[in-house]
Amino acid sequence: MRKLIIDADTGSDDAVALILAYRNLEKNQILGVSVVSGNVPLQQAALNTRYVNELCEINIPIYKGESKPLTREYKEVFTSSQANQIALSYKNLSTSAQHVHGIDGLGDIGLIPEEKKFENETAQEFYTKALTENESIDLVTLGPLTNIALMLENNPKLLHKIKHCYIMGGSSNALGNVTKFAEYNFWVDPEAADKVLNSGIPITMIGWDPSLYDAMIDNRKIVEIEKLNTKYSKFTNDIQVVLRQMMKEIFGEDSYDLPDPLAMAVYLDQTIISQAIEVNVRVDTRDGMTRGGCILDFLNLEPNSHKIRVVQRCHQEKFFDLLKKSLS
Repeated sequence: MRKLIIDADTGSDDAVALILAYRNLEKNQILGVSVVSGNVPLQQAALNTRYVNELCEINIPIYKGESKPLTREYKEVFTSSQANQIALSYKNLSTSAQHVHGIDGLGDIGLIPEEKKFENETAQEFYTKALTENESIDLVTLGPLTNIALMLENNPKLLHKIKHCYIMGGSSNALGNVTKFAEYNFWVDPEAADKVLNSGIPITMIGWDPSLYDAMIDNRKIVEIEKLNTKYSKFTNDIQVVLRQMMKEIFGEDSYDLPDPLAMAVYLDQTIISQAIEVNVRVDTRDGMTRGGCILDFLNLEPNSHKIRVVQRCHQEKFFDLLKKSLS
């Protein structure tokens, strides 16, 4: 039986990804969810994860991880203008994405978990125990890779037990959503991203580019989700309210994207991938315009470097069908 650890910075898209995992896997397959600061600060990410547990009537353990990137400071921002000003200053500060997901990360519609209990073990203690006690573990990461970079650093003799790591982050075509070149998760902690991608463990990277192309929920799909008329479908549409307004301003229509659910869907069903390449990827850790951007060795100029699978496109309808099945 596949054993899974999920690492998340639980905002609105992470929450839907967790529903996909909870609704498609046996509960004893999921060893736990570790949380990291990113979309929202650490405590809020933990609370949001607890809310999804309660929504799905499941008690997956939740472990708190890092509250800031490996080497950078982290600041909460609540408006797009403030977020853009910091990102385009090209300095070394990292920020939340509360202007995208809401101050509470779930659209600010008043969702509060009934219980606020979390595991006493830290995320790093949980990782070491899980790697020690299990022969093989998969990872699905949905936020900045701070927790995972420390896991690899702290458990060098146990890394062979990581069967595969599925990462939502980066971009294969220099398409960014924070700056012109950088996807958010890699921009927040580029040092962690570069360490993980070049650690030697088997990796599939599902970046911002296939998410934008193949995991966009347009008005037609919003209506289809609404017609499912379940607590999961209502939750999924409702928590995107802040993002949906942003998308109206950017694209002129009611829509939202689901990058984290796409990464989870790839883990659940490999046939969702329609185009991928095996390539070495480095992440730019320098401050400046290209911070957090991905540098892909398309020509294999460094043949001995570690290669990962980079997903470039996915089957849109196959993803949407899995999403609807999970929300039904």
